[in-house]
Amino acid sequence: MSPLRHIPFRMCIGCRRRRKKAEMIRFVQDASGTMLIGNKNAQGRGFYLCLELACSNMARKKMRRFGSLKPADLEGLRSRMTREKEK
Repeated sequence: MSPLRHIPFRMCIGCRRRRKKAEMIRFVQDASGTMLIGNKNAQGRGFYLCLELACSNMARKKMRRFGSLKPADLEGLRSRMTREKEK
């Protein structure tokens, strides 16, 4: 019998639900302030979002208060989410 493997879970900042890490998109803000989308190995402050548009809309409202998520980042987010759903 093989031991069970650890499955990492992360929390979506939009809906606050916990899901498997593989089911979410990671966003990272690097040292220069540029937002990187989907880079699993990037260093810096990061957050996760579900692949649902409702989550991106909730995240936009929450992140607007902090100025972390800019409109250009949201367009990249929406295009990335549609590509991920098509797979």
